[in-house]
Amino acid sequence: MAYSNAISLFKNLPKGWISWGNYCDMAYRETQEEIWLEYAVSCFLQGIKFGVSNSRNHLARVLYLLSFDTPSESVGRAFDKYLDQIPHWVWLSWIPQLLLSLQRTEAPHCKLVLLKIATVFPQALYYWLRTYLLERRDVANKSEIGRLAMAQQRMQQNASGTGAGSLGLTDGNARVQSHGGGGGGGGALATDNPVHQGTQSGGGIGSHDGGNTHGHEPERSTTVENSVHVGNDQPSQQSSSMISESGQNAVRRNVASAASAFEAAKEIMEALRSKHSNLACELEILLTEIGSRFVTLPEERLLAVVNALLHRCYKYPTATTGEVPQSLKKELSGVCRACFSVDAVNKHVDFVRDYKQDFERDLDPESIATFPATLAELTARLKHWKNVLQSNVEDRFPTVLKLEEESRVLRDIHVVDVEVPGQYFCDQEIAPDHTVKLDRVGADIPIVRRHGSSFRRLTLIGSDGSQRHFIVQTSLTPNARSDERILQLFRVMNQMFDKHKESRRRHICIHTPIIIPVWSQVRMVEDDLMYSTFLEVYENHCARNDREADFPITYFKEQLNQAISGQISPEAVVDLRLQAYNEITKNYVSDGIFSQYMYKTLLSGNHMWAFKKQFAIQLALSSFMSFMLQIGGRSPNKILFAKNTGKIFQTDFHPAYDANGMIEFNEPVPFRLTRNMQAFFSHFGVEGLIVSAMCAAAQAVVSPKQSQHLWHQLAMFFRDELLSWSWRRPLGLNLGPATSGSSMNPADFKHKVTTNVDHVISRITKIAPQSLSEEEENAVDPPQSVQRGVTELVEAALTPRNLCMMDPTWHPWF
Repeated sequence: MAYSNAISLFKNLPKGWISWGNYCDMAYRETQEEIWLEYAVSCFLQGIKFGVSNSRNHLARVLYLLSFDTPSESVGRAFDKYLDQIPHWVWLSWIPQLLLSLQRTEAPHCKLVLLKIATVFPQALYYWLRTYLLERRDVANKSEIGRLAMAQQRMQQNASGTGAGSLGLTDGNARVQSHGGGGGGGGALATDNPVHQGTQSGGGIGSHDGGNTHGHEPERSTTVENSVHVGNDQPSQQSSSMISESGQNAVRRNVASAASAFEAAKEIMEALRSKHSNLACELEILLTEIGSRFVTLPEERLLAVVNALLHRCYKYPTATTGEVPQSLKKELSGVCRACFSVDAVNKHVDFVRDYKQDFERDLDPESIATFPATLAELTARLKHWKNVLQSNVEDRFPTVLKLEEESRVLRDIHVVDVEVPGQYFCDQEIAPDHTVKLDRVGADIPIVRRHGSSFRRLTLIGSDGSQRHFIVQTSLTPNARSDERILQLFRVMNQMFDKHKESRRRHICIHTPIIIPVWSQVRMVEDDLMYSTFLEVYENHCARNDREADFPITYFKEQLNQAISGQISPEAVVDLRLQAYNEITKNYVSDGIFSQYMYKTLLSGNHMWAFKKQFAIQLALSSFMSFMLQIGGRSPNKILFAKNTGKIFQTDFHPAYDANGMIEFNEPVPFRLTRNMQAFFSHFGVEGLIVSAMCAAAQAVVSPKQSQHLWHQLAMFFRDELLSWSWRRPLGLNLGPATSGSSMNPADFKHKVTTNVDHVISRITKIAPQSLSEEEENAVDPPQSVQRGVTELVEAALTPRNLCMMDPTWHPWF
């Protein structure tokens, strides 16, 4: 009581408020009396109001408590009471969470925050609010995408779905189709496993490398002919006949919450437009042009799909001499229908004339006489088509487009108020009049080609002469939002690294490029002119030595034919895989390919030394995050690195979840650290730079000062991830205790969140160096290294017996 009175008398002491808030929070956990919870939130908000930088970390705790508020809304009352006193800029980094909360019980409170942001920081909010509004409109108006044939729902949805037009928002699906063609060839392929997400994620859709870039399986059971995709974080489409009565009730609640979220978002957008009408008009023109004018061509989309199908063949657990699986035949039929549809025939006459007859003869299952009989034949034909399309795309189309030919609107546009996007991610107070304004869009638009996919790279030139490069990605899946969430988590962890002695002295900082949503299926991702993928290094080596890059994959598959057909015992399968792996490493893929590439790229010894050190630290952080969040699927085409600075950006970097909402991870290696990386860093680099950087990172985030902050940051991350996961699941499948986000019991949902967080924390604690007293150290005989946890992980990642169990498209031998 004395402490409480002292705080009340001397109110502008943030540390005192935070300290008292921690005590009240602890008292609530022990007694479950709601008055303590209200006191705790009040104290945290007071601490933030008077605050230092550390007090802002408690926003995650406040939002977490608000997400799981008590029935009497004790947190909401305190939140509304002190909301007006909180500086508006502290909420800028939480805009995605606040928008997602509009579909939950805490919507009224979050709406107030968003209304305040809309008036003061409109450009920090506009991109995300606009995309969210279009996504909610799609959910609220299901008749547009044919999700369910429920007349009553359609009537309700049509009533709420007309508002987006009145706001002047252009969805762009029609314009994308008109400019990019009706092929839809870069769309998602059907998959046998609609639940599994993440590690075998969808062909790079929603990744830095764009739609169906790398040929990995999409998460959702969609087909290529769906040229209009469902928006992010939306429920999956199912026929009404498959949905049970409880599922229908869940759908109704989902649609109702989507409609209410749409109305709330529309009100926020109207407030923003009324206050900043000229800015909103300029932004709308800019985003509409970017989203519609820079889509890929039909040949480029067909190449991406062929590349995806080829990798699907490599991944399929079928002997190469076996018949083509029925699911692959179904996907090929869908590709043929979509790429050469009536719409494509009308819009792309030359494309259809050049490719339709030959493609359908070689790859359409309906052409029984000419369709391949075995998986090996299908693989060979897909390789042939990949080579044909790749040479045609590279030979026929220019490498640089001109803005005046692609978009005269962007060439002539003279914006007054628009800022260069991505200036509000630094978690610092930024005065709107001190930001860099957008001067113009660069005249040249290079086409970036990576592993079968093509993107347009825009250059945004600021009023200070600075240049920012963004590639335009299309055909995104709902997992695209996971990329944004993971980058937000990285930015928070970078602050934790900066406050810990061991991580700060090593300059540990995760590279976090900017992602700007344009539409639900289009986004801009910050790009580096020096980016290259790890797989490009290998393909460059193969091209220089006149070797086929995919030969090790086909050789490995052929060696495993007898194992796949069940001719040998399961115990002998591992030995067979190891034998094939050793044969490849001995005769086909050396361990010096990456080293040779970098020594030829960086001619200066000083530059090589600096690159190697930075690259090692970046790889250590990526490995630490992969282990911490159990993120798999780290194929070499998903590792982007800057050849001058060594900064790494991993694409499709997010966890996968099982049917119960728990993180799913089935790989024998904890992260990617293969032979070529080991040879480049040498034994000293691996044990010195990588191991010590991973240890420092683990110690920084579970230090006593940061552990509670990390817990609540992870809780908010998993809250959003599991909400999206629950909305994406097929409602007709009985995959667990909950069948949709709306029907999920709040207690069950909270349990899933806390369980995932506790598992992540426990994994970090196991590898973080512990501070032991002298007596405890002496009690251990023999003495053990403080780095032993990380050392064991590195050994597991480098062990050939583990590497040979990886999928061949993972390139474990490189």
